[in-house]
Amino acid sequence: MVNTRLRKGRLLITMFIIAGVLFTADALRRVFFMNTELNIIVDNGIVKTYSTGETPETDNSENYNTINQEELPDGYAESEISATQLVSGTLVYVDYEHPYVSLDMMPAVNLVYYRNQYYTLVNETDPVILNEEAATALNMMMEDYYKSTGRSNFLVYGTTDTYTGEGSYCPQYFPESATGNTVDLAVNVGASVLTYDGCDDEKWIVDNCHNYGYIVRYPEGKSDITGTGFCPWHLRYIGQIHASAMKDLHLCFEEYIEFLKGYTFDRPFSYTLNGAMYEIYCIRSTGETTSAYVPVSRNYVISGTNTDSFIITSIKC
Repeated sequence: MVNTRLRKGRLLITMFIIAGVLFTADALRRVFFMNTELNIIVDNGIVKTYSTGETPETDNSENYNTINQEELPDGYAESEISATQLVSGTLVYVDYEHPYVSLDMMPAVNLVYYRNQYYTLVNETDPVILNEEAATALNMMMEDYYKSTGRSNFLVYGTTDTYTGEGSYCPQYFPESATGNTVDLAVNVGASVLTYDGCDDEKWIVDNCHNYGYIVRYPEGKSDITGTGFCPWHLRYIGQIHASAMKDLHLCFEEYIEFLKGYTFDRPFSYTLNGAMYEIYCIRSTGETTSAYVPVSRNYVISGTNTDSFIITSIKC
């Protein structure tokens, strides 16, 4: 009887120990995965993202935006986003199939009065309109280009509209120019003006424009995705965070928007720039108003995509 009781007692103790070990291991696993940043791998041009042991997947269900209220972290609150926001922001995607609807929601300036001395305009009398944030970044970029190369030979040929007729310096028009976030460039060479080809000293713009929030909208090696060959003369402003992330990921704009759609509020894309960490996540539009969780004590920006979703960018630390 005594041996039987001892064996039963040892069995119970062993079961409690095993249960305790399993519980502790599961708790550690949860803590580890919650604090593991998503990694990024580029494999043969395909971007794969994962945290240890898991691969995030885009959820196209009706519950894509939902999260249990009890799981909502401190510092976040629910907000309503109007459908009009879909066509506002620096990340709106515009082409012939997705035309731009201007709501005049972003402050704009006339470069005739706003530009600095480090570049010229094709016409110094007619208005050359550019969104103010993009114009400020353009001025900074052209000043630094001058400091780096000693040149101030760029000419802004168009912003919201581009002449593409005979003798044009920019041989193609793009519908996204209507956003007020694009700049078409040409180059002054002595008494002549040439199409900007992205070579020689002027290549500095192609190599560095991301530092000022600009991208070469139609880069080299991406024509099978963008449908357009290399156009170094057509720059698009999307903000420094997104422009830098795009460069690091080796993505064009189309790829980047699809990439961000794979990230949600509870699994955001983390990106560090100049020592600051940012969280970026996608919210799918649900109609006239869309519920989204946003930080209440940190700065954040909402941009529509002009398709089916909103991109929220917030500074984490």
